[in-house]
Amino acid sequence: MKEIDGYKKTSNCYTGEIDGYGYALVPGSKRGVVLLDIRTKLLLDNLSIFQTRKDLSRIKLLFENGLLQLKNAPLFRPILEKSKIKGMSTWLHIANCCNLKCPYCYINKDKKLMSFQTAILYLDKLEQTVSYHDLDLVIIRFAGGEPTLHKPMIRFLIEQTRRRFTEKGIRSKLILLTNGTLLDLNLIKMIKENSVRVCVSLDGLGEWHNKTRFFSAGTGSFDVLAKNLSLCLENDVRPTILTTITDRNISGIPMLSRFLIDANIPFRYGLYRDNVGDFKGYEDFVRKVSDVLNDCYDYYAQAIRDHGVVASQQLCEIHLDRKPHLQGCNIGYSGIAVDHNGNVFACQARMDKKPIGNLGTKKTLLEMAWSQDTFPELRSKDVLDYRGCQGCQWSFICGGGCPVINFGAHGLATTSSPYCKLFKTMIPRLIELKALQLIWGHVKPKEVI
Repeated sequence: MKEIDGYKKTSNCYTGEIDGYGYALVPGSKRGVVLLDIRTKLLLDNLSIFQTRKDLSRIKLLFENGLLQLKNAPLFRPILEKSKIKGMSTWLHIANCCNLKCPYCYINKDKKLMSFQTAILYLDKLEQTVSYHDLDLVIIRFAGGEPTLHKPMIRFLIEQTRRRFTEKGIRSKLILLTNGTLLDLNLIKMIKENSVRVCVSLDGLGEWHNKTRFFSAGTGSFDVLAKNLSLCLENDVRPTILTTITDRNISGIPMLSRFLIDANIPFRYGLYRDNVGDFKGYEDFVRKVSDVLNDCYDYYAQAIRDHGVVASQQLCEIHLDRKPHLQGCNIGYSGIAVDHNGNVFACQARMDKKPIGNLGTKKTLLEMAWSQDTFPELRSKDVLDYRGCQGCQWSFICGGGCPVINFGAHGLATTSSPYCKLFKTMIPRLIELKALQLIWGHVKPKEVI
């Protein structure tokens, strides 16, 4: 037993078994989900079964993969370091108008569009920010309102991004957030040619979508969207589907899940409550959402086994990537929102509040983000300081959830999400799905320890 006396299972290490394999994940680890043979998984869970001849190599591999640690190892405590920021993202509100009238929309819409003069000011400010902070990545989300109501601006921003950043060695990621009703062949070709990622809002199939996403006249938008979605797929553009689950469409989510999984289309499910601030309302909603998500993940698991489905999916702010998430998003750290008038905000969902700056100020965009006072508590705290998140196994995966939702429910951004109970139930299921994808995606011997 001497060989293992100095080791212990890494703090917060989560393990499970499925389809004849073991798996493990240390939240926030660079290794991500790691596959194990059953003996190695049992050893990790119970070091007292160690046998020198059989398990010495297993102990070495577990340690190398960060699943075992020395008993006297210091506590892992990452911090948000501004000096290490290498990229920033912008939610660019190029249109304050929309052709739909979704009941849960937070935008106070009118008929205004971003001017090209404002867009140039934004690009100049972004260039200044990249140069001053030595960044190597910019992420720009074309949003609104409905951004495809301003197609000339989309083309202009694509061309300017290429000239100002890409051609100078600065990586760029462009993302179009759209309701999909105004997509056409010319726009789709431009999107494909310039590697723009497309995110399309779809809240269900048929009438389930039409309950929450309808034109100003009251007519549902599903038929138009479905036609344009097919046009995207026919031209080798595979959008990511964004779905907001509400009381209005929750019964249609199982049908939608099956459609997206079968079609191998990536998707993200977000959550919303009409009665923000009523915690009991959240609890009732969580019970309903748990049922539809379990149905989704059951179907997903079987599709992985039967068809090798690999469509990516995400639930709210939950991330299983290989880094610790100290916040649910980049508010106050590496992201901002810019409205059509050139005002800068901490978050696109708070553009009805006082801006944190504008494109005419001397500060860089990052400096504006760091000095934001929309949620001043975020300037000095991360998820390890949040009320209700301290000591949670999953802190580095959900980052405490959405600060806006947290504030709406509790009056404080730095507290656990009202969806915390749901996250704690669903994160193990998402880890299991990741393990299944590794198993059924033609596992290589070196992936199993």
